[in-house]
Amino acid sequence: MTNHPAAHDPGRIDVVTLDERPALSRDVADDLATVQAAWPDFEGAFDSLSGRSMMGLVYDGVYRLSTVRLDRDADNPLALDETVIPGGNYLRLRLRGTAPAVYEQIGEAFDVLFSRADHDASRPHIEHYRREGEVDCLVPIRPSS
Repeated sequence: MTNHPAAHDPGRIDVVTLDERPALSRDVADDLATVQAAWPDFEGAFDSLSGRSMMGLVYDGVYRLSTVRLDRDADNPLALDETVIPGGNYLRLRLRGTAPAVYEQIGEAFDVLFSRADHDASRPHIEHYRREGEVDCLVPIRPSS
């Protein structure tokens, strides 16, 4: 991941570059109640969350609960869908705070990012749950010319 800092009012926004990575996923409707209800079941299905990178990929009307594939997922015993975390450049705003209050800031963070992004609509925007109380909000941007 490459960082290029740019200061702004709501917090620090960085341009980061993600590598494309294989992942396991489950799709649900992109509405807050459904997404909130789906996360505990998705996370609870794994033997452990240790070493897992949990992400929500947001497409038009679809929220894709995802975890980057680990070596121990070789057989995909949970019969989850196979997906890819798309690589490329993203604007990132990192939220930190006490859970669950910090999660209530996600919508506003994306509003800020979309207002500043040369948005690449061919890729999803991403909620990357780094640890409890820390979320990276990522909006895909077009490559600089």
